Amino acid sequence: MLKKYFYFIFVLILPLFAKSESYPEVLFDNSVINGSYAKSIAHYTGESWIQNVSYSLPVSDSLFFTPGNSLSLRYVSSVNGKWEASILNDKQKFAYLITKEDQLTFKLFIQSNTKKEQLPKVVLQQNDTRTRAIEIFNYIDDFAYDTWLNVSIPVSKFEGIVFGKAVSAMILEQNGYSAQTHQLFIDQIEFLPKNYPKVKLSSAAILSKISSVDKQVELVWQLPLTPSIRYVKIYRSEDKVNYQPISILPIYVQKSLDRVNEYNKTYYYKIAWVDYNYVESPFSEAREIQVKKCSDTEMLNFIRNAHVNYFIDNYDVNSGMFMPDRGNRQAIVSTNETSYAILGLLVASENNLISRQALLARLTRIVKFLGKAQQHQGVFTSFYDGRLGVPYYRDSIPTYDVRGTSHIMESLLIARQYFSAENPEEQSLRNNITKLWERINWNYFTDSKNADVLWNKWSPIDSTARSRPLGGFNESLSTYLLAMSSPTHPLAISAYTNGFATKHKDNEFYFGDEFNDLVPELRMKLNDSISGSTSFNPFIDGVENNTTSIYSDDKVIFAKNIAGGSLTESLMSVYRPFLIMNPKGKVDDFVDYKKYLSDYVLAYKRRDNELNIGTRFTDIWGVENVEDAYLGYLVNPAISIAAYPFEREIGLKALRKFYEEYADVLFTQYGFRSWIDIKNNDVSESYRARNQATIAVMIDNANSGMIWKLYEDIPEIKKTLEKVYTKK
Repeated sequence: MLKKYFYFIFVLILPLFAKSESYPEVLFDNSVINGSYAKSIAHYTGESWIQNVSYSLPVSDSLFFTPGNSLSLRYVSSVNGKWEASILNDKQKFAYLITKEDQLTFKLFIQSNTKKEQLPKVVLQQNDTRTRAIEIFNYIDDFAYDTWLNVSIPVSKFEGIVFGKAVSAMILEQNGYSAQTHQLFIDQIEFLPKNYPKVKLSSAAILSKISSVDKQVELVWQLPLTPSIRYVKIYRSEDKVNYQPISILPIYVQKSLDRVNEYNKTYYYKIAWVDYNYVESPFSEAREIQVKKCSDTEMLNFIRNAHVNYFIDNYDVNSGMFMPDRGNRQAIVSTNETSYAILGLLVASENNLISRQALLARLTRIVKFLGKAQQHQGVFTSFYDGRLGVPYYRDSIPTYDVRGTSHIMESLLIARQYFSAENPEEQSLRNNITKLWERINWNYFTDSKNADVLWNKWSPIDSTARSRPLGGFNESLSTYLLAMSSPTHPLAISAYTNGFATKHKDNEFYFGDEFNDLVPELRMKLNDSISGSTSFNPFIDGVENNTTSIYSDDKVIFAKNIAGGSLTESLMSVYRPFLIMNPKGKVDDFVDYKKYLSDYVLAYKRRDNELNIGTRFTDIWGVENVEDAYLGYLVNPAISIAAYPFEREIGLKALRKFYEEYADVLFTQYGFRSWIDIKNNDVSESYRARNQATIAVMIDNANSGMIWKLYEDIPEIKKTLEKVYTKK
């Protein structure tokens, strides 16, 4: 029974994390939140014991190998019991695949008088299969106490390991018996190749720029092309004499933010390069900065810039496409997330965060890649190998993503408007975007019994057997508007009413963008709760007889009249069409969208304020999935901050409050992390392209309206908008 219970806990926690600012092969470097490490599970039986906080391993922020903390392993190994601790490997959307040449390495600090044979055994787990346990002490060269030891175990020594497959957890388990209490610390758990670059780092690091906004200090460095540099280590001082290490970042991160404590105070910084053996280069020259309180405008620009920085840094050099996992051996790129990247990069270019020429070059690469990539009737797959241009299928079933294709296409059309100069490079980009646009056969992906209804995906294996009809007050709106605007294969104007604005059979089971952004285990859990089977298709018989409007059920919810009467859609999905389209003046036969969005925002905020999410602040809100209360209410900062164009006071107050209360753990050089669980003192290590773009673009839309203007000036789109909406 105990085993089943902890397996349940393992499954429960595993889906909640995606990616940290680390390499894919790093299993543990730091816990974002001090106290305990949420991606660990500790349990014991009988008279054995291991210290834990709500079944998670504690972390030490005073003793660590790399800043700012390490895992604390405090245990008693009794003959009448057992203990074990799992460190989960769940940071990546596309997991690191183990090879025969890999070594499992980690740093070990023995603080107690623990004998070699009393050190834990180590096991690797791949899904539900475990390898044979290995004695740690056999792989320590110079055993000693009160110093950091290097442990390096060839992965090939683990009997039962499967190469070419991901490791889901490293497990430490009881070894031997002893009545004493042992205290160990573990840090920097990773899989490294046996042979790695060993060029000595003899040149000093270069800290090229330092600036500040409010209490955030931004550091920028210049990295030489030295293959043995693996990390950048950052030091801070308050007296220019005593420097403390505050952060260590992988080399694909080009800048860092450090939040300090006091205004009108001078801080000093220097950095060092770090090699694979954690030997540091000579320090850079020290730089100093004094921080001052900023205005709301400065704060908004700072927040916007941090979020677009996510897209400046995270892309595949071969294709120019957005790459969800930087540093992974697999250059897997995302069609849908690239659509968000393009919007973010347009904002970056307009605000001089990336040069217009650099963006033109990247977009040219993206369009060239898409022009050659495998497609069907002009529709792309969700993921590609960025090096080869061939599809990457998560479940090995070929599928083509209609909704994702619509998103990247509308972003490219906006870019076509932006790059309007009459020079050969921009003309070529515009022409090639138009070619992609004209080859999409939207009619091919409509329901066989209702040509006004689009399916969200299609497969050559079973057509639409695993698909859902697009429709409802979510991102489907912009997909239909795009399909209706096609210059070659348009849907009829009636698709607006019969496709977008119609309740389709079992349409409540359509989750939208946020569903696809969840890691596979959580999607599977949600699918199973809906259907009991991943192949269940409630739409197999077509959708021709569903004629009820999505706005027909008008209810008062949290004192606001909401046409449709439901808050089941994530507000992020509701926002999606209005990233690109200004709701002002958009009035159809059902609603005035400007008023509708304001009412939605107010209703969501009131709902979240009445939930027990663990905060007393009414400005902290943004629960994405209220049905997952047993996991804790995960609050997504993007939901409340992105309300800024529709309800400025609400959006600005939310931004300020998230920053003031939680920036230490929630905000980085890439903006706000995906979520925070205030009640359970936990925070995501990941970022979502959807979140980062939504915050950046919505702030910019409210201030300049650039993306809105570009979208509504697309000639093909403009004609459709004039047919659908009555100006008001």
